[in-house]
Amino acid sequence: MQLKDSLTSNNSILLNAQASDWKSAIKLGTDALVKAGVVEPRYYDAIITAIEEQGPYICIHDAFALPHCRPEDGVIKTGFALTVLETPIYFEGVDEPVDVLVTLAGKDSDEHIEGTMQVANLIEFDEDFSKLRACKTPAQVANLIEEALMAAEEFA
Repeated sequence: MQLKDSLTSNNSILLNAQASDWKSAIKLGTDALVKAGVVEPRYYDAIITAIEEQGPYICIHDAFALPHCRPEDGVIKTGFALTVLETPIYFEGVDEPVDVLVTLAGKDSDEHIEGTMQVANLIEFDEDFSKLRACKTPAQVANLIEEALMAAEEFA
């Protein structure tokens, strides 16, 4: 499933969201995916447990985290949720605060890798997330993702 299509069809773009800590930030994205029928509620618990055991492996870029876990941890179908926080939060052991999270649920390893590549296109296109942070509506986010996809195809 394409990032833009998943975000729009699942109504899982959360802008200016409020979170008091990293756990509540992750809960925003997983709750959106639960509501959309993409994951079971236990997917949130699996992500939290994995971070507590392995450290903040989901923090893959400045100001950005990619919450995800294994398909067997409650994934029903592949999907994404995008959360842009109003106030950044910190993960233990990470120097930079995070305010952009893309929650990824991959039904299998191939879809997991494909989803990660789509997110990478967005990061490469909007490296400091200034364009994403400027979006005021889900439609603007969808347009930005489309621009990132077109730019990636142009350089391919």
